[in-house]
Amino acid sequence: MPTVPSMPSSPDSSTPTPPARPGFGARLWRWTKRLLITGIVGLVLAVAVGVGGYIYYSQDLPSVDALRNYQPPQVTKVMCGDGSLCAEFAHERRTLIRVEDLPPHARNAFLAAEDADFYKHEGLDFFGITRAAIKNLIPNSRKSGASTITQQVVKNLLLTPERSFSRKAREWILTPRVEEALTKDQILSLYINQSYYGQRRYGLEEAALFYFGKHAKDLNVSEASVLAGTVQSPHRINPVTNITRAKSRQRYVLDQMARNGFISAEVAETEKENPIVLAPRRGTPVGQYYTEEIRRTLIARYGEQAVMEGGLRVDIAMVPKLQIAAEQSVRDGLEAVDRRQGYRGPRGTLEKGQWERYRNLIATRIEEAGRRQKDQGYVADLAPLAKAEKDPAAPEAGGASVDPLEEEGAEEQRPDLTPDDEAPLSADEVLTQSVRLKPMEEGLRLTGYVTLVDEKRNVARVDLVGRTAEIPYATVGWAKQKGKSAPKKISDVFQEGQLVFVRVLKAPPAPAFVEATLDQVPEVQGGLVVIRPENRHVVALVGGYDAERSSFNRATQAKRQPGSSFKPFLYAAAMGSGRYTPLSKINDAPEAVRDPYTGKTWKPQNYDRQFQGPMTLREALTKSKNTVSVRLIEALTPATTIDFARRAGIHSPLPENLTLALGTGEVTMLEAANAYATLQATGRYAEPLMLLRVRDAHGKVLEEHQPAFEETLPPAVAYLTTSLMRSVVEDGSGRAVLALERPAAGKTGTTQQSRDTWFSGYTADWVASAWVGFDNNAPLGGSETGGRAALPIWLQFMRVAHEGLPTREFEVPSGVVQVRIDPISGLLAGNSVPGRLEPFLDGTQPTAEAPPPGQVTTDQFFLDEGNRRGL
Repeated sequence: MPTVPSMPSSPDSSTPTPPARPGFGARLWRWTKRLLITGIVGLVLAVAVGVGGYIYYSQDLPSVDALRNYQPPQVTKVMCGDGSLCAEFAHERRTLIRVEDLPPHARNAFLAAEDADFYKHEGLDFFGITRAAIKNLIPNSRKSGASTITQQVVKNLLLTPERSFSRKAREWILTPRVEEALTKDQILSLYINQSYYGQRRYGLEEAALFYFGKHAKDLNVSEASVLAGTVQSPHRINPVTNITRAKSRQRYVLDQMARNGFISAEVAETEKENPIVLAPRRGTPVGQYYTEEIRRTLIARYGEQAVMEGGLRVDIAMVPKLQIAAEQSVRDGLEAVDRRQGYRGPRGTLEKGQWERYRNLIATRIEEAGRRQKDQGYVADLAPLAKAEKDPAAPEAGGASVDPLEEEGAEEQRPDLTPDDEAPLSADEVLTQSVRLKPMEEGLRLTGYVTLVDEKRNVARVDLVGRTAEIPYATVGWAKQKGKSAPKKISDVFQEGQLVFVRVLKAPPAPAFVEATLDQVPEVQGGLVVIRPENRHVVALVGGYDAERSSFNRATQAKRQPGSSFKPFLYAAAMGSGRYTPLSKINDAPEAVRDPYTGKTWKPQNYDRQFQGPMTLREALTKSKNTVSVRLIEALTPATTIDFARRAGIHSPLPENLTLALGTGEVTMLEAANAYATLQATGRYAEPLMLLRVRDAHGKVLEEHQPAFEETLPPAVAYLTTSLMRSVVEDGSGRAVLALERPAAGKTGTTQQSRDTWFSGYTADWVASAWVGFDNNAPLGGSETGGRAALPIWLQFMRVAHEGLPTREFEVPSGVVQVRIDPISGLLAGNSVPGRLEPFLDGTQPTAEAPPPGQVTTDQFFLDEGNRRGL
C-alpha cells in the first residue's frame, strides 16, 4: 500500500494561545462580589435566624409588668406578751427594704461586686458577654458569665437558674424589656431584696440582722462589702460557714469599690486589713411548742402561703420569762424521772482510725467557721456519727431535726448554687458536714468521743473536737444500766471509742479541760400549761422535752387520763347539788359495784390499798379515796358530773359510766388547766387565749381577741372546791407545795400502773397543769406518782413565777359562810369545844352546837336531799 505523504500543518490546527490573565483589580472585584454576596446571604440568614430565634424564644415569655407590683415572700413575725420578737414563720426569711433608704456605700458595694456600670448600660453588657464567651472557649479555663444586675433579676424572678442556651436567650430578650419597664433603683431594689445570702437568709435586711445584728440602713463599709460579696456563692463564702473565703471575697469587693471611685484607696486598704466582726449570737428560740401551735392555727385560718410568705404581724400571749422557766422546769423534771429509769448506754462506737478521719474533716470546718462576738469557739456535736454508725446507709439522718431558719454552723449544700468545677464531696465529707458546730458555753449538751478512761484518777476524757472535756466518776454514779449492777468506778460507765452524750458544767478558757458530766435525753415525756386566770392568757406552754427532737405537742394534741386530778370536778358537782357539804361523811370501804352504765362489776381500790371507814369529803379528797369517789358518782350520776366538768371547760368526750369518778376520761393539758382556772376564778369561764391579734403586712387588723367571761359555775361552789384542794396541798399528796409559802390549791393524779401522772393547781396569781408519761402509754413504774413525777415540775415553775409577787389569799365570794365547827362531830363548836373555821354554802352550815366531849358523837351529816335545788 503506497505511503501517503504527510501534509504540512495549517495555521488553524495549531495549539490555541491561552487568554490573557485578568489584572489584579479584576480579581479583587470578583472576590469582593463573592464576599458581598456571601455576606449579604449570611446577613440575611443571620437576621432570619435572629428574627426566628427571637420569635421562637419570645413565645410564652413572662410579662415584665409583674415586676412592677412584685411582692416577694416575706417573713411573718410573732411578738410575745412583753413586746419582744419571739418567732418568725417563713419559707424564705426575708424583710423588704427600700434601696433609697440604704447608705450610698451599701448600694455601691453591690454595684462594685456585680455590675459597676449598672447605671450606665441599658441592661446588657455586650463587651462583657464577648469577653466571657472567649474565656469559656479556652480549654481548662474557669467558666464565667457576664450577667448584669438586670439579667440576674430576670433570671431569678422571671425565669429559672438552669444553665442552658434557651434560658440565656430568653434572658437576653427580657432584659431590655425590664429596663424599659422599671427604673434602675427599682431593679436594684428587686436584686437586693431577692438575693440569697446564705444561712437561710434572703434579702439584705435579714442578712444584715443575722450576720451583724443591725438593720441594712446601718451597715458600714466593711459589713456592706461582706454581704455584697456573699451573693456570688452564698453557701460557700458566707462569714459563718467560711470566714477565710468571706474575707478574700470582701477584699475583692473593696478593691472594686476603690477602682470605680466608690471609696478611696485608703479606706479600701484599711478595711481589707480589719477582721470581719460578726454580731453576738442570738439566744436559743423560746417557746417552740407554743409558736408551732400558733403557726398551725394561723395556717388553718389563712392558708400556708399567707402565713409563710405574707409577712403577717402576730401578737401572742406568751411571756418569754415565764416560758423559759416553764421549759426549764419540764426539762429538769423529766431528767429526774429519766435518771430513776436508769442509763441506756452510749450512743454508738467508732474505731480509732475512722474517728481520726472524721475528726480531721470536722477540725478543718471549725478552723474555717466565723466566730461571733463573745464566743469561746466552736465544738462539734457528733450525734450524726452515732446515727451513721448504727445505719451506714443513711448518713443524712444525723443530728436532731432543727428549725432550718435557725440552724447555724454547718456548711450548706445547695446543688443549684454549686459551681460546675467544684469537686463532688466524698462520703466522709457529706457525713461530717451534717455535724453541727456549736459555740462552747455552760449548759451545752452534745455528743462527744471517749478518748481516755483513767482509772487511777477515776475520770474519762471526751473529745468535742474544738475542746476536750473531763468527766469525773463522782457525777456519773446514777448511770446504772438495766441488767447490770450499779457502777463503782469510771470504767463501769465509759469505754474508749464510745460516742456519749454529755453536758458542759463549766467552760474555762482553753487550753483547760472543760468540766462535764454524762447526760441522757429522756424517753419519758411531759408538759406544762400556765394560765393567767384574770384574762385567760396562756403565758407559757410546753408540749414535750425538746421540740427539736419531737414536734408533737403533748399540751394540746395529746389526750391522757387525768386520774384523780379530775376528782375536784366530781366533788364540786356533789357540793353544788345541795346534798353534800365539805363535812358530809361517806364510807371508805371495799365494795363490789355493778356499773349500770356498762353492765360490768368491779371492785374499786384505793391507791394505798387501805380503807378507813366513814370520812368527810374534805378528808376523802385529801387522801384521794377512790371508793368515796365511786359512791359519790353513783349518787350524782355520771351525766351530772360531766355537765359540771363541761361548764368548767373540759370539752373532750368523757365516759358516761362510774369509772369517770377515777378520771378515766381523756383530756388535754390545756383544757385541764383552763378548767382549773374556772375554779380559781370562782366559776367564771372563758376560752384560753394564745393568739391575741393578727395584722396583715400593711397593718390591717384581721382578728383580735379579748377574754369573754361567763359565770358558768356558782362562785360559792367553786370556792368550796378550792378550799378542799387547799387541804390536799396542806395535808395530802401535794404537801410539797407548802414550799411556796403562800395559799395554793391543787390535786395530784396517778392512773393505773402510773401510765399518766398529773398535778394541776393554782394560787391567787397563776394556774398550771403538769403531766408526765410515756408517749406509748407504757407504765412509768410503781414508784412514780403525780406527787413525785409531775408536782416538782409545777412547783419549780411556780417558785420562779411568784418571785417578787405579794402573798395573796383567794377571794371569798358571796354565798359562802365561814363557821367555827367541831372537827370531830361536824357541829358548831361551843364554848367547851375547840374548833376550826370551815366554809359552807350559805344555808348548809350546821345549826346545832356540839355537846361537851364524851356526851354525843355524830356520824351522819348528809343534808336532806332536796334542801337545795341541784345545778
